[in-house]
This record gives sequence, structure tokens and C-alpha cells, in this order.
Amino acid sequence: MKKIYSAIITPLTENGDIDISSLERMIERNLKHSLDGFFFLGSMGEWSQFTDEVKEKLISEACRIIGDKADILAALSSTSLTGTLENMKKLSEYPVKSFVITIPPKPLSFIDPIDFIFEVADKSDRSVYFYYLPGVIGRCLSYDEFDRILSHPKIIGIKNSSGQMRTRKELLMLKKKHDFKLFEGDEWAVDEALMMGCEGALVGLGTLASKPLKAIAAAVDARDYPKAMEIQEDLVRVFWGIYGKDLSNVWIGQKYALEKLGIFSTHKTLIQGENVLTPQRKNEIEKCLAEYKDFLD
Repeated sequence: MKKIYSAIITPLTENGDIDISSLERMIERNLKHSLDGFFFLGSMGEWSQFTDEVKEKLISEACRIIGDKADILAALSSTSLTGTLENMKKLSEYPVKSFVITIPPKPLSFIDPIDFIFEVADKSDRSVYFYYLPGVIGRCLSYDEFDRILSHPKIIGIKNSSGQMRTRKELLMLKKKHDFKLFEGDEWAVDEALMMGCEGALVGLGTLASKPLKAIAAAVDARDYPKAMEIQEDLVRVFWGIYGKDLSNVWIGQKYALEKLGIFSTHKTLIQGENVLTPQRKNEIEKCLAEYKDFLD
């Protein structure tokens, strides 16, 4: 069975604290749609904007709300190896299923990326996913480098957000050699990635669009590929409507949509300014929600 995980966005109060009531409504809605897993403190989760205390509060509350109803993944993201290991030590106190690690951007760290991954995995007390996002980390890894990474017994999965067909095909080839789960990280490619052999998708729009994403997975499981492609096309239209075709509203757009649906109390973000949510964009988001009301819920 194909799995859908959401790279969860973080609901905030107007003063920038974790909005627990909105977090509960968001999780309950996603569980209603049978979401398989939640990934916290990724790039969509605005991890770089939070103190250690806020991060721990988010994970603690998420674990309380979700319990054993779905998988919980927590990112250890930091700009350094030391920070990553410190995050792991703190989050090890919580019952998350797996940690997610990535490589700091090259200007901030010149440690060999595989040495970095192995040192974190060696010290982890649970399984680890590697989040591959070359556009942010400033590195493109080769087939041989992925082969080495997947040789580590703690590495059980990869979230591939490269947007590159070549990378996905190479990783699928490596599945013949290594036992790991491959999750697609690009909303635009969920149908084709699942049809090609990825175990699932782990995407940022999963918070709002958990229902259609699960429908794509179900269609692929049923080998109804035309249906999967049809749902995918509508998902792309929702992507445009919420984020904007220029991706100007990635964080704030989805939060505004969830606010209009009564799930979030505010559309507060720390990583994106209020000014990018123009009256025109608000109107476009509201029209998208009205047109795709049944599609999303």
C-alpha cells in the first residue's frame, strides 16, 4: 500500500507561539483523511525560526495528539553538525518513530556530506530518513554517494525533493540493492512517482490536501493510473491556487487557506512577510477553496 505523509506546517498564534488548538484541528482533519504520517520541523514547518523550547513544545504536543494513530517523523535540522546532534539529544525524549536529517548548506559546512550523515546516524537511537533537497543544501549527490548513504543500517528512507527524474530513477535502481523507503517530495510528481515504484509521497501541501493525495495513492494501488493522473491534475490546480504560480505564497498561502477553512486561527508565519499575501492573492485562494471544496474535504 502506498503511503502519504505530510510535511506539516506549524500553526502559530499572533505572538509567534505554537497554536495548540489549531494543531489539534489540523491533525484531526488529516487523520480523518487517513494520512499515514506526519513530518515536523522540516522546511515547510519553519524550523529555522524557532527556539529549542518551541521545537520541543511542538513535538511534545504532536506526540500527545497523534499517539499511535500515525507515524511521527521529526527533523533534526541545524546549520551545523553540533546543532544537529544537540537537536537529536533533546528530541530523543519523545516517542517519534524516526528522525529526519539533511545536510547544512555548503557555505555553512564543509564537512563531507556522507561523514555528516553517518555521524548523526551512528549516534541515533532510532531509524533515520535522509531529506534530499539539493536546491537548499547546495549539493547534488551522485548515484555512488547515495549507494554509500544507504549502506548505513540506520538509514531506512529518503525524501527526494530534487525534482529530478534522473535522481528518482537512480534511487529506484538502488532499491534493488538496499532495503529502504523512497518518498517523493514534489507535489507535482506524486502520481508518476508512485506508479514508478516509490513507496509514498511526503509533501508540504499534504497539510491542506491530505484527502486528494490519499486518493492518488489509492488509485495507484488499484492500478487505476488514469484516475491517479486525473486527481494529480486537479492537485496541481490547487497548488497554483494556494501557492501562486510564482510560488510567492508557499507558507502564508496554505496557512491562509486553513484559516479560511476554520482549521487555523491565524495565518501567521515567521518565514514569510504578510505583504506577499495581497488582496488579489487572498481572492484567488478563496476562489480555489470554493471550487475545490469537495476535493479537499
